[in-house]
Amino acid sequence: YLFAINFLCFPVMNSLKIPKDFNGAIEKAVIGVLVVNILFAVLALGFYGDETKDIVLGNLENGPWLSALKLLLCIDLMFTYPIVFSSGRQILENAIIGSENISDNGDNNEDSLLARAGIVAGGVGATFALAQIGGFGVVANLVGGVAQGTLAFIMPPAIALALMEEGKEEDKTDRIAQYAVCSFGTLVVGAVTYFTV
Repeated sequence: YLFAINFLCFPVMNSLKIPKDFNGAIEKAVIGVLVVNILFAVLALGFYGDETKDIVLGNLENGPWLSALKLLLCIDLMFTYPIVFSSGRQILENAIIGSENISDNGDNNEDSLLARAGIVAGGVGATFALAQIGGFGVVANLVGGVAQGTLAFIMPPAIALALMEEGKEEDKTDRIAQYAVCSFGTLVVGAVTYFTV
């Protein structure tokens, strides 16, 4: 699911002084992550063989190394949570309030500010409720499998199909490919949800 973060790129890109400077950054980041993950997988397989667990922290014995890694993971989540939350918040605000009612310069009316505060409170509350499930793997599978799977495999083809309808495009091969990707995403999201819950 590391590559299913495309929806997180827009807030980062929009926050740059010159958004065009972002060109090429995704390709470099994906290649870098790919190389690091392949090396990590090879090392994990070399050290643990068939006993490698889906969350590799499960392979480590209790001790200072495991505690240090868990602490570093928490620090990582502390910095990535606001980026992920910001994207979700923007999507919800546009869907519930409407982008025309949200001002870029901060001049929002009282109702808009109250609705935005409610969306933030609901998002933080939902995150806190998910954190109470107890198993990090369960939460990671739900968030990764459902949210990321939907955003990576279902939403893009759905948007492409909607644009094809608007433009009355008749390329049947492309339409079939979009339906295939969307169907695959639906199966993945359904399977992850079923096996996690």
